Amino acid sequence: MKSLIAIVAGIIVGGVTGFLVQSAGDMLLGHFIGLEAISAQGAAALGKDRATEALLVVVAAYFLGPLAGGYVAARLAPFTPAYHAMTVGGFQMIFGVIALALFPHPLWFSVATFLTFIPGALVGSALSRV
Repeated sequence: MKSLIAIVAGIIVGGVTGFLVQSAGDMLLGHFIGLEAISAQGAAALGKDRATEALLVVVAAYFLGPLAGGYVAARLAPFTPAYHAMTVGGFQMIFGVIALALFPHPLWFSVATFLTFIPGALVGSALSRV
């Protein structure tokens, strides 16, 4: 039961963190370089033409969300903290892949999506032991 609580808490914290990073990044991009936040419908209409800066914010959220979630899961895990953190990263990667499937993205973004979730969660797990 403690393992389940650790994983669910990690997924929730990771999701909230990713959302906050992406929202803050969109606000900062809007303020400093004039990019408007894009709704899901707008992103689908843009397809692969979405600004690189906006996609980099999403990649940062895809790394920092699992980092925070992996940290929480590893701290709460009764045993094998890294496995709990990787489980959180895996669940979040599933959500990222679903987002990839909704509309077209550049190839570099698709590759970055697969390469950020698990390492982010493992970094969070490592930080939980410091």
